[in-house]
Amino acid sequence: MEDKMDISIKFALGELNEHKAIYAVIIVVIALTMTSFLLENAYLNYMMQVVNETSKMITCDAVIANSDCNVRDLYGTETTMENAGRIARTIERNLPRYKTAIRVTAQGSYGLGAEKEAVDGCTLQGIDIEKDPEAQALKNKIVAGRFFQKDDPILKGHTPMYIEIKGPGNLPDLVYGSGQRLFVNEDPYPVIVGATAAKIHPSIIGVGKVLDIYVSTSARGTSYAGIRVKVIGLYESGTPTVDAMIWFIPADSLREVKGYGGITGKEWVIPGIGAFRGFKPIDVDENIGDVVVVDAPEPAYNLDPIGHSRQVKEKIESVVPGMNVFTWHDLIVYASGSMQDVVTLLLWGSMGVTLLLCGAAIKYVMDSIILRKTREIGSLKAFGARDRVIFKIFLYQGLFIGLLAGILGIIISFIVMHLVNWYGIKMQFIAGTQLNIGFIINWFTVLTVLILPMVLSILAASIPAKKAAMLPPVEALRKGELSL
Repeated sequence: MEDKMDISIKFALGELNEHKAIYAVIIVVIALTMTSFLLENAYLNYMMQVVNETSKMITCDAVIANSDCNVRDLYGTETTMENAGRIARTIERNLPRYKTAIRVTAQGSYGLGAEKEAVDGCTLQGIDIEKDPEAQALKNKIVAGRFFQKDDPILKGHTPMYIEIKGPGNLPDLVYGSGQRLFVNEDPYPVIVGATAAKIHPSIIGVGKVLDIYVSTSARGTSYAGIRVKVIGLYESGTPTVDAMIWFIPADSLREVKGYGGITGKEWVIPGIGAFRGFKPIDVDENIGDVVVVDAPEPAYNLDPIGHSRQVKEKIESVVPGMNVFTWHDLIVYASGSMQDVVTLLLWGSMGVTLLLCGAAIKYVMDSIILRKTREIGSLKAFGARDRVIFKIFLYQGLFIGLLAGILGIIISFIVMHLVNWYGIKMQFIAGTQLNIGFIINWFTVLTVLILPMVLSILAASIPAKKAAMLPPVEALRKGELSL
């Protein structure tokens, strides 16, 4: 049987060599199809990883919020969680290897009164600079400046000052916040800002620059405080839209601003005249926050990250019933819908159509070759060749075509990816920013690119191969003579 298999392989290789021009065209077409699929898939994997990691800067693997919050509130309008510390401890106690941290969030606006600058907004993410699961990831993304340090002026010891004097008649009220240079000897709070925001507002945002921000101190109310911040670092996440909007600040700094802790002192409100609020001593309470972020253990095989995120969500919901739990995928779906899923389906669909056309071409070529080789088939069968030997000859031809096409497609893909990464291609994005073009190889996809054309070619060759193997020797010789 081994000798017969060797004979089948030799005949198959001889046939490929005899019609190498035709087979070369088919191999190249299939290889280019596989190249297109692998490149698109690798780029899609890259973009998905960038988007997923960027989303995790806001949600980690999952984020727990009060029951009255939705996904939109993750951008800084969550209601206060007085029991955030207890919830975090409950998660870590009931779910081994799960890590938690409490975050404080707020919305802010800046640029008011700055020359040649438009007013803009941001979402402040108050993170625990030591325990937050994304602290190290943020540190790795810093492209200028530095990360937070313990000796930074994180706390001032008092809440922001707020003076409001009612304007007479129709004149506007006079509002004075501590961010407006009243306390010139106080150091500003440290913040880390997206590099995109610095490109949009170069005159006010940059490492070492100090600016005023009006921060919402209530989730959905109208209470604001003016604070001064100093940019100590710029980060790039790979998604410029997020970099333009998300700022990071120590959680205790934002607790102090929002009054999360024990506050002493009085407020003075004179009806019709104005009010004097803030500038009161505060002892921040680290158990109070706006959300609890959760870092889940990585699965052994991460072929289905979306499915894994659902499992993480279900486990957390079972531990803290009554709370709203959102994952990074929930945030992506909220921001962009199911765009990634649609792109993936289109990618597989276009590849499937092309492969079907290639399969039809292989079958057509095999049919024409069998028609011309009928006399040789009859001679082989007359000399005792069994049906399966004839079948294997054409089956091996299909196998070799698919194998060579898959290998060639992988080689071309790796060359293209190497050249793109070496050259550093970028695309224009919002506000003059640039989006990097990169690739992430999924070895499951590489295996698919290698196996799929082999399976396709074997299937395409099996039908004409079966016809050739079933021909009786006399009929094969007669048809061969007629074809001459």
